[in-house]
Amino acid sequence: MTKQQRLRTTAEGFMAGLVVCGFRGPWRWSHLDWELPFYRAWRHWPPQQRTPERFPTFQVGGHGRSSQAREMLWQLKQTSPFHDLHTQELPTEPRGLDPLEYLEVWADTASPDEWTALAAAFLAEIGSRSQ
Repeated sequence: MTKQQRLRTTAEGFMAGLVVCGFRGPWRWSHLDWELPFYRAWRHWPPQQRTPERFPTFQVGGHGRSSQAREMLWQLKQTSPFHDLHTQELPTEPRGLDPLEYLEVWADTASPDEWTALAAAFLAEIGSRSQ
């Protein structure tokens, strides 16, 4: 799996996890507002199979082998149901699937419960304020 694929899968899993947690968006946080809460949630997130082959390494600034958290959002191309996250609400049925089903199919590097736990930890870190 390439670095871009790991970032894309992480972005898809994170976005669908946010939908499961009730976040609808649109995503209106600046990088300065959301990245540090994401890093804190990511650091404590324990999926069973968190290996470098399956997940990106995130660091402030990103240095060659690591990425900045914002890079994962850049991987949400037009083929992603979450592509318009900055301008529209997140779809509650991505690709016509329940968000948990979507996670099973499109973000299989972690379980749906694990993705949901990451999203919930992020929302708790950011203060779960509505946008």
